[in-house]
Amino acid sequence: MQALLSSRMFSTVQTVAVAVLCILFAIQYSAAVFPSVLRACPRNSTDLNQCIIDVVNELRPRLATGDFGENFTIASVEPIKIDRLTIERGENFKANFTNFRISGATHEKTGFIVKKLKTDLKTKQINATVLLPKLQVNSKYALRMSILVLQINGNGDLQVNLTDTRASLKLTFYTETVDGEEYFRFNPIVLKVKFGKARFYLKNLFNGDPTLEAVGNQAINENPDVLLDEVKEGIEENLAKLFTKIASEVVKDALYEEVFPSG
Repeated sequence: MQALLSSRMFSTVQTVAVAVLCILFAIQYSAAVFPSVLRACPRNSTDLNQCIIDVVNELRPRLATGDFGENFTIASVEPIKIDRLTIERGENFKANFTNFRISGATHEKTGFIVKKLKTDLKTKQINATVLLPKLQVNSKYALRMSILVLQINGNGDLQVNLTDTRASLKLTFYTETVDGEEYFRFNPIVLKVKFGKARFYLKNLFNGDPTLEAVGNQAINENPDVLLDEVKEGIEENLAKLFTKIASEVVKDALYEEVFPSG
């Protein structure tokens, strides 16, 4: 499968990853790199992992705007903006999506939840599982695909309601010696996505024929994995590269001793 995916695909998960990383690196971090809203979690905390999860959940309103105060900002996630997503797999599947808008990641009642987080300083590994209860995607689309015996094609407006999407991240780190100092570094991040329920509505299928459009949408919604499975691998690969870049930028000037003080 050839998948040319926008690097901002599903940036809701990206934002949660940034929050987790920033909070983790704020643990007893003496340098004035992170804003005061990132409440510190001591290394010797009785439940370090839960402390980090609690702080991430507290930050949900700030993630909506990207404003952490004190001149510390990240990209706003309401809505997420994606330029283009193109997928081709022979003649049986061709899709092009543009002008993505993904909403709902930081909603007060249905926004993201960090379900699990485990930090192991001995093995230099961090594992996290994030639940995104409700997301809405709006975009322009051009699509040609086969579902069972039905050949679906069209172009127009797309809306997708996603329920209970999960993402798991595995982060491993190491140190690099530069001018006698040990700096904190990340290996490429491993990421997996698991979709829950999805409800699609594609307007203007079959050139807007109302009967065929209804049939096409019904077929897609009865077999949503046919479409979701096509994008899954590309999403995982691109998000893993993006998260690795984000993680590396967050700690690019951080010494290992500053990130994880010995005392």
